[in-house]
Amino acid sequence: MLILIAVTGYLIGSLPVFTLLHSRRVPRVSHLSPGGIRPGRGLREGMIFAGLQMGKGALATLTGLLLAGWTGGALAAAAAVLGDLFSLFRHVHGGGGVAVAAGGLLILSPLLVALGMSIYLLTLVLTRYFSVSVLFASIGVMVFSLVLFPGVYVVLVVLFAGGVIWLRNRGRPDRWFKGMEPPVWKRGFRRWR
Repeated sequence: MLILIAVTGYLIGSLPVFTLLHSRRVPRVSHLSPGGIRPGRGLREGMIFAGLQMGKGALATLTGLLLAGWTGGALAAAAAVLGDLFSLFRHVHGGGGVAVAAGGLLILSPLLVALGMSIYLLTLVLTRYFSVSVLFASIGVMVFSLVLFPGVYVVLVVLFAGGVIWLRNRGRPDRWFKGMEPPVWKRGFRRWR
């Protein structure tokens, strides 16, 4: 059963949600990269994409939770993050894994998601850099999972997802402040339509 849950979680995580966006005439997400979403056309497109990514993580985790309890939920959440980072669709760049991990944690520990979103938004307001905000939010969620200790399965998922996301994005911090990622205010976000 656990093997079936892991495979199902991985396949759900591998789903290319931006293909769904394009086929349903939803406003187009303008730029995707291996590091995740870079919404250039507007905040609305980025929010739609992030919501769909979180939905993948939540769906996989909920499926595992219903089939095999906390063990299945944790395994499905970890597999969904792997599926998003290393998708079966080779021509498709996966997301950064962060939104999928947040969706899984939304089912396993909503408090950690709320703390992570608070850290993310505060850091984004202060620094105006997406990557720096993701870095601080992931560190904060890992620390809070160890301090609050919501449950051993949640801690394992947080540490696994955070470690995999960090390994996938290693070598990028040197580019954050050297013009490779322009701050939010230089990206020309448009108002919600």
